[in-house]
Amino acid sequence: MILRCAIYARFSSDRQSPISIEDQIRKCREYAKRQGWTVLEDCIFTDHAVSGTSAERTGLQSLLSAAEQSDRAFGAILIDDTSRLTRKLADALNLYERLTFAGVRLVAVSQGVDSDSSQAEILFGVHGLIDSVYPRELGQKTHRGMQGCALKALHTGGRVFGYRSIRELDGVKLEIVENEAATIRRMFEMYSNGYSLKRIAHALNGEGMKSPQPQKGRVSQSWCVSSVRHILKNRRYSGQIIWNTKRKVRVPGTGRRIYRRRPESEWVITPVPHLRIVTEELFASVERRFKITQKLWGAGVEGTGLTRGQAKQVYLFSGLLICGECGGSITLVGGRAKTSRSEYGCSLHTQRGDSVCKNDLRIQRQQLEDRLLAGLQHRVLREDLIDYVIAGLQEEIRQRHSAFDSWLKALREEKQRIEVELKRLVEMIATGSGSQSVMAAITEREARLREITNQAIEAGPGSVQEKLAELRAFAISRLNRLRDVLADPKAIHEARALLAEQVGKFTLERVSEGGKISFKANGEIDFFGEEAFTQLSGAGGQNRTGYARLFRAALYQ
Repeated sequence: MILRCAIYARFSSDRQSPISIEDQIRKCREYAKRQGWTVLEDCIFTDHAVSGTSAERTGLQSLLSAAEQSDRAFGAILIDDTSRLTRKLADALNLYERLTFAGVRLVAVSQGVDSDSSQAEILFGVHGLIDSVYPRELGQKTHRGMQGCALKALHTGGRVFGYRSIRELDGVKLEIVENEAATIRRMFEMYSNGYSLKRIAHALNGEGMKSPQPQKGRVSQSWCVSSVRHILKNRRYSGQIIWNTKRKVRVPGTGRRIYRRRPESEWVITPVPHLRIVTEELFASVERRFKITQKLWGAGVEGTGLTRGQAKQVYLFSGLLICGECGGSITLVGGRAKTSRSEYGCSLHTQRGDSVCKNDLRIQRQQLEDRLLAGLQHRVLREDLIDYVIAGLQEEIRQRHSAFDSWLKALREEKQRIEVELKRLVEMIATGSGSQSVMAAITEREARLREITNQAIEAGPGSVQEKLAELRAFAISRLNRLRDVLADPKAIHEARALLAEQVGKFTLERVSEGGKISFKANGEIDFFGEEAFTQLSGAGGQNRTGYARLFRAALYQ
């Protein structure tokens, strides 16, 4: 009786030639012809561009389903070699066992392995082990090559919006595409100025701005929240390549690949200033806003940092109000949500009652917003308050320096010694013993004397007073910007972002005024930010904790 055969063929990557399938089938046909067997034309199963590390393949599953039928049409399965069937040892042994139990003969024609052989199980196991090692070794070699590219600032693969790939002898390099780079800069500036990710995407789509090429299988090419977020998080745009941050792993049984984060010690970081599209300051501003958003509103709607309820709100103080009684959030708890008649109140009191929080105060949204804005504009956002903080900071610095007794004593002693030496040198010149070396010694000591004077907090270039003046100008610019956006009803998104950055959260306390229940809002406004510490780094400003209290001003209304 002539043995009737099925054929299974597979190739693993869409970068390989589909002709590989035809070659495998041809070799199996030739083998069957030499053996006098018949290949059934309707029993040829294939998988195109599918990895052999997973058994969840359409062609393979169809083959197994047909092989385990009691009325199957074939008695043998021909494969070019064992790696076409699977590249996992466990799957190789499992498939061999299933097909043997079903009474189906399995033949790897290139290796001469036949399940009818007495040594078949051992041979399939050995070849399965060899086949399973290959992807791992190939992956390690590929990873090593990619690491070398990353260290040389070469491109490690994939499309990157804002750049084009240029193939050269030593690898693939990137160069900036200016029209796309302009879009990227605008996105960074919009987010830094308070635009939400969704609002940025809508604006770019409305203007018909070119977006990144869609992933394979997706037709629509437009901006969405995730694509905007991905660009704003990409450090390449600030002139830095970070490679090897994640690794791919396969889910057992399914072959589906997922990403897992690698420890930072394994990251490869390479500076690429020639690929910088946005300034370090702008990138840092965007990062700072992401952190503030995450801190204030936490994770929720993907790409926004807001919970699903908050993402729909456009109220100025949403997410910025805290109950002074229990520390819970002050939210809209009554009235019509989209009208001025809606009311703010403690969410914990509303949801859980007096046993958790006794703050039953409710405030109309419009009333609360008006009072908070008035308090900010008239009591806090004033230049004289900045002057008050600067004066306190200056006095604090003087007090701290006066406490450095040993340091000041050493400076005074050195100053006295230099003054004595200068006097002697001048006397030498007066007696006619002067020379170029004496003049040089005088110049050197006078320079050191000026340096000591500056270190002792005297006015002059590079002095503390000059740095404080620069700090004051910087704080006033931040103050004016916040005042401007608070006065503009259309700039609510930017206003919320600036309030989150410079004020953080307001604590509302329940108070009684003349028998009437009202509220008092407390907060801390930061006129200076991280820049304040940078400005003072050369004037004993290393202790941030000590100076921080002078960078804050209490807010009351």
